[in-house]
Amino acid sequence: MLGAGLPGSTITAVGRVADFERALQEGQDAVLTLPLVLEAQGLKPALKGMARGSAEEKYALVGTGAPPEPNRVAAVGALDLLGRDGTTRFVKRLVGAQAHVERVNKIEDLLPLLQMQLVNAVLLPSRLVADLRAASRLTLAVHELETTVGLPAVASTGPGGAAVMNAIAKMPKDVSKLLGVDEWR
Repeated sequence: MLGAGLPGSTITAVGRVADFERALQEGQDAVLTLPLVLEAQGLKPALKGMARGSAEEKYALVGTGAPPEPNRVAAVGALDLLGRDGTTRFVKRLVGAQAHVERVNKIEDLLPLLQMQLVNAVLLPSRLVADLRAASRLTLAVHELETTVGLPAVASTGPGGAAVMNAIAKMPKDVSKLLGVDEWR
């Protein structure tokens, strides 16, 4: 859908940190990802995603049974955004230093961690909790965290970056919504 929403642009989607870093080295005109990923690569967002007037969104811990208490979870499943060390620091910043972090490459891989009882809770944007519930027969309980995380943003990394950012800013609303974004600024 992102490719259809950005006609004339070549889209490269990656699911692993190493693939993202390799794509940056090969040369891209722009990158679209979370601000914390941009920051880890030394990039500054030039275009920010906004939702309900904010460039930040809430995250939630989702477990089974009772809502998970951040300072009591022993193991947390999370999307691998920054590699082993970076993702661990990110998760511990949100839920506490005691948590062991199980990393996955895709959002849909978080639910099996709960189903197989490999973690006490999974960490994800609050906007995705309904999708997780719809995909599971487990009784899921949610604890929304106070700390917020930046919504997707874009950094220019090559000569065509301005054109790509212009296309993203004009992307169809339904495509932006998939990224949790109402508008781009």
